[in-house]
Amino acid sequence: MPDYNDSVFINCPFDDGYKTLFRAIIFTVYRCGFYPLSALSEDDGTDNRLAKIERLIESCKYGIHDISKTESNTEGLPRFNMPFELGVFFGAKRFGMGEQKNKVGIIFDIERYRYLKFISDINGVDIRPHDGKYNATIIHIRNWLKTASRRVTILGPNIIVDEYEDFLKNLPAIVAKLGFDIDHVTFNDYCSIVEEAIKQIIADKHK
Repeated sequence: MPDYNDSVFINCPFDDGYKTLFRAIIFTVYRCGFYPLSALSEDDGTDNRLAKIERLIESCKYGIHDISKTESNTEGLPRFNMPFELGVFFGAKRFGMGEQKNKVGIIFDIERYRYLKFISDINGVDIRPHDGKYNATIIHIRNWLKTASRRVTILGPNIIVDEYEDFLKNLPAIVAKLGFDIDHVTFNDYCSIVEEAIKQIIADKHK
């Protein structure tokens, strides 16, 4: 498990429609020098899901929360997992001890004030709109991590966007070479691919 101060909990939808943003989030977190963790990081059929979420949140100083998934399912009901996990993160920061009180988060929705229609209790919190676009998501996360961590090693947002777009072009060939279907790459496998890609990007810059 990476160090608490380097770990970022990702609380977002896992469906196919969100995959483009999810992959951009993971790439950006790594490129800024941090480590992404999510409910998909572990796969233990004997583990209680809520206990796993609590453990992951406890292990991360930073949290990325996207509450934009509000559409009803086939039974006419919305998904409440993301707002719930955001609440756990807030609770850890408010009632936790020691380093837990230093937690820092960023909250996304499609539009800046749309959340007031379904979760008005967080009125006054600075919600970042991504409009479903990966470049806006990358820029928001990069700027947030730069401000929150004050690390001088974090690259400018336009560089990260350009690098991610180059990575996306090469991704189908990379996953095919590794024997994966691009639509069925697991979270941990994708993280390994991103880690290796970033190592190569850095190596190329120093040639």
